[in-house]
Amino acid sequence: MEMNKEKWINEVINSLDDVKSAEVNPFLYTKILQKISSGNSEYAPMKLVWLAAASFALLLLLNFKVIKTSTSSSKNTKTEVLTLESSYQLFNENTLNYNQ
Repeated sequence: MEMNKEKWINEVINSLDDVKSAEVNPFLYTKILQKISSGNSEYAPMKLVWLAAASFALLLLLNFKVIKTSTSSSKNTKTEVLTLESSYQLFNENTLNYNQ
């Protein structure tokens, strides 16, 4: 059993012996340097910039609205629970997980 395990380990280790390294385009570095030194910068169109800004503003507005709605509804829910508790004369003795 040990012999098979060692043989398998050696096969796995030696499996990468015949693998060749990746070949790179010899002109890639030259192309990159030329693109950098050319000074031609490409900018996003203004229409796209304004669309992204408007989308971001709308997202912020919706987040604030959801947060405002959720905080006011949680206050109402707590009040409703306390009203039901008093009307049915329910008493919660679980002080560890319940905050009043």
